Parts: sequence; structure tokens; C-alpha cells
Amino acid sequence: MRNMPSLLSASLRGMSMLRTITRLALLLLLTVARSAYAADEVPILIRNLPGYSLDQANAALISAITNHNYTFVRQQAADARLVPQVLEGRKVRIVYFCNFAKMERALNIDVRAAQMLPCRFTLVEAENGSVSLIAINPAWLSEGLNNPLLHPDCLELKRDYLSIMDEVSL
Repeated sequence: MRNMPSLLSASLRGMSMLRTITRLALLLLLTVARSAYAADEVPILIRNLPGYSLDQANAALISAITNHNYTFVRQQAADARLVPQVLEGRKVRIVYFCNFAKMERALNIDVRAAQMLPCRFTLVEAENGSVSLIAINPAWLSEGLNNPLLHPDCLELKRDYLSIMDEVSL
């Protein structure tokens, strides 16, 4: 009977050690899963649009947006409201669009998704007249939110972005 407290103490130490090992294993598993689900994402999606003027690219982009079940919201110069309107840059346009059902679903999962809504593309005309279509990759952004429930929606949004970009670049 005298050894009973030492056996109990050894048993508790063993359970504590097992709990610690289990927690470390779970942490390792979550870390591996986290890096596996989005490790290949690039931050920027870009398409060059040879043969397009900025106005032509803008019209094609708005058409592609509506063809993919999104609503065109608005467009503006990149420096709108930062400088007088007569001084706004005419070579960079930001085009905002949204699919309200997808937006509602994403916000119901994680309100931090608001930082990437409404969706947006940027059209940039270089000095040589070439036009590029640029967007921030929503799947890459979702990595920073660290919410595995939101990531599938962001992957779907990335696929939509790429489909719109492909349609514009045809």
C-alpha cells in the first residue's frame, strides 16, 4: 500500500506525457495540413492582353464578368479621390464586381472575407500601350485568414477569376 501514491504519481506523469505528445502530434498535423492546402498559391494573377487598348480591355472585362454570373459594381482610376479628377491617372483602372450569393456565403463563414470583397480586377496600360489584367489571388489571401472552411470558396473564386481572365484574353 505504501507504493500506491508513487504508482499513482507515475501514472499521472505518464498521462500528462501522453497528453503532451498528443497535443504536439495534433499541432504537427494541423501545420502540415495548413501548408498542404495552399502551399502552391501565388499572390498575383496576371494576364497580358496583346492587341487591346485600355478601353477595349475594359469593355471585354465587363462583358466577361457578366458572362460568369457576376454583377459589375463600378470602376475607377487607381488614384480616384486622392487627387483632383482632372489629374487622375488614365492608365490604371480598378473594376469592381460581385456575385452576391457567393459574397453572403463567404461572409457567413468568416467576416474577415470582407477584405477581399467586392471582387476587383486592375487594368494597367504600360507606356508602350500594352495592357495587363491583374488580380490578387483570393486563394492566396485566404491563407492569411487561416480558416480552412473559407479556403474552398476562395479556390472557387480563384477559378472564376482565371476563367474571366481567360475569356478576356481570347
